[in-house]
Amino acid sequence: MYLTRKFHIEGTEQLERLSRSSADLWNSICKWYWRTVDRQDHWLSKTAMRRWHCKGHDVLPSQTAQEVAEQFYEAIDSWHDNDRKGDPPKRSDKTYNVLRWTYQGVTLRDDGVLRLSTKRGDDSILIDWPAREEPRTVEIGKTSGGFVVRAQYDTEPVDRTTGNKVAGIDLGEKHLAAVFTGGDAFTVNGGELRALRHYQNSLKAKLNAKIDRKERGSNRWNKLVETKQEQLDHIDNKITDLLHKLSRKTVEMLLERGVSAVAIGDVRGIRDRIDYGKKMNQRLHQWAYGEFARMIEYKAKLAGITVERVDEAYTSQECPHCGHRKKPSGRSYTCSECGFHGHRDVVGAANIRRREVAERKYVGQEPTGSKTRLPGVMASPSGVRFRPHLSCSSRSRRRTSRQPV
Repeated sequence: MYLTRKFHIEGTEQLERLSRSSADLWNSICKWYWRTVDRQDHWLSKTAMRRWHCKGHDVLPSQTAQEVAEQFYEAIDSWHDNDRKGDPPKRSDKTYNVLRWTYQGVTLRDDGVLRLSTKRGDDSILIDWPAREEPRTVEIGKTSGGFVVRAQYDTEPVDRTTGNKVAGIDLGEKHLAAVFTGGDAFTVNGGELRALRHYQNSLKAKLNAKIDRKERGSNRWNKLVETKQEQLDHIDNKITDLLHKLSRKTVEMLLERGVSAVAIGDVRGIRDRIDYGKKMNQRLHQWAYGEFARMIEYKAKLAGITVERVDEAYTSQECPHCGHRKKPSGRSYTCSECGFHGHRDVVGAANIRRREVAERKYVGQEPTGSKTRLPGVMASPSGVRFRPHLSCSSRSRRRTSRQPV
């Protein structure tokens, strides 16, 4: 499987020039693509666009120029797959666009330096690579503080499982995840993420109000826009760091409990199906379930845990003891038929796990703790909570901790 390593580098005149050329090429492709659609009612193919605009580019190496067309058509395909909802791909910023190299243009030297190919006659781009594996693809994008490198490389999973339990994970907004392993349960608290999102929204509104009072394009306007981007990037980095730490802690707790297979509730599309009002809709649209689930999934697979997505419809409403459905209120679930009582999110996780156990292709093997129905009382879950004052960079001794909820 592939992993992505991300790190920052200082900007150079060469990277600035290539980034501007990539932006010019994107805008040229975008312009002629839509102009051909409007005037000739014809959707240009990627091959034709590459031959027209990318072949023999003056500044970009051939494969990097072709990757710009690849990025544009990926955006077009995504727009079509989404039933053309939202804005179609359009012109980008004139000053920068992502630069991408595939494995043909990437070489890892013996001294641990990545060499990225450039146009003949230009100096190659050299980057210190903090890993032994040679990356398959390299992307360089511009940030407020310089450039960021994203390198994707191949790695082999290492089986660290010690049991054959199946766990169910129910994703949520208050609790990022509720996990049920058959024998016990724990929840991953999402309070710190909600606090960061709230701060991000209030900061964005405050800075937007200041920007709107300045003349567009003035020095003060430009400084405020730059400050806004820097501060929002900083918050985004803190959110990503938080999700990485909590997902890593979740996988470690699964391994401690002898879990070898995980079922994650599939909640994709939930934001399009519900309407809870302006404030709640904003929280749901900023819900990081997709990123958090992706992090759990790839970290679990690296540890040898099998991961499946399971339909989560009605899992939080169905009693895991008798099967009766009742819409819960608050954080607790109490069945009106049999009196079963338990944590609402853990009930969802238990039902997700039960569906996975029922559908798994076990041949002559019954996984540990795979009972289809639970007893009438569910024990309170333990919790994984992120302490803001203990969190920061990976170079510090600060860490996530496990606390009772």
